[in-house]
Amino acid sequence: MPVVKTECDRRDRGGEITYTGVDPDGELRNCPDCGCEVAVDPEAGGALHVEKE
Repeated sequence: MPVVKTECDRRDRGGEITYTGVDPDGELRNCPDCGCEVAVDPEAGGALHVEKE
């Protein structure tokens, strides 16, 4: 299972977030910094916040 390291761009403080055991195809998780839903993509090596309509 891949590990993805990234930062939350919605918080003022710095610091790296590590997502472990990520599905190789990617998955949705909660951001531990801001609490929003993020799409974690191990191929891209990052996470993007998911906007809800």
